[in-house]
Amino acid sequence: MDEDQKLEFYQSEYRGAPFVQFVGFRCTKNLHIFLETRAMIEGRDISQVIRRLLTKACEEEGYDRNGI
Repeated sequence: MDEDQKLEFYQSEYRGAPFVQFVGFRCTKNLHIFLETRAMIEGRDISQVIRRLLTKACEEEGYDRNGI
């Protein structure tokens, strides 16, 4: 995902479906460090980075964020 696609994703969160559910999960220390680092690099909250990466992975499995 290039920088323009990342920005488009983050902007779409303001126009998309509302956040209605909190999902917490455990991850390895290495993954946590990676996520924190990405958030710092992108100047975003870690939860935004997690949603972007999770959405991208889910779309590869057939999820349609604009669908039902």
